[in-house]
Amino acid sequence: MRFYLGVLATTLGLVMFTTSTAHADVGRTFDANGVLVGSWFAPVQLEIFCEPQCPYCAEMEKTDGDKLAAALAGGRLAITYRWLTFLNARHHNDVSTGLVNALFMAADPATTPTAYQAFVQDIYRHQSKDGPSTDAIAAMARESGLPDVVADLIAAGEFVVDPQAVGDANKARLKDENPENPGTPTIYNLNTRSVVDTQDPGWLDALTN
Repeated sequence: MRFYLGVLATTLGLVMFTTSTAHADVGRTFDANGVLVGSWFAPVQLEIFCEPQCPYCAEMEKTDGDKLAAALAGGRLAITYRWLTFLNARHHNDVSTGLVNALFMAADPATTPTAYQAFVQDIYRHQSKDGPSTDAIAAMARESGLPDVVADLIAAGEFVVDPQAVGDANKARLKDENPENPGTPTIYNLNTRSVVDTQDPGWLDALTN
């Protein structure tokens, strides 16, 4: 199942990366709206569109998160996480705003792909109506193996992105890449320019083995 979005603007463009990002294990994409986890030289390149408050995203990470982590660690996979914030309006809160900001703070050259993926999984394990506090997010960052400087920045409540602008841009990209079912989670194969059928329980093994 997925959460579905309304009518969205479309956007075009290939995934591109800055020179600094190209040599980092975890960094922002050229358009600044995605987080690249792993090397863009990895043979399998996926985009994952997720919303931090989406229960179906949480279920996907619960089911496939460890396999994603193993493929990242083995260098077989790179993930571009495209974070969205549309459930803020539905839930009448700003939980996604804080979490998306923290997830961009974690896009640091000192962050390893496995640590970032662990942070993503930990956030989804701690989904709640009111969301985790800033201190709780920082604690998750430390427990996931993110650098202390990142955890300290999260704890300080600093903002490094405009989460709403990021979310809007990624909604437009999602509509462009998956116009028939623009919901979360959507996994898009950048190698084949096609949406991955995650209803097939062997989808990830088929791509990475």
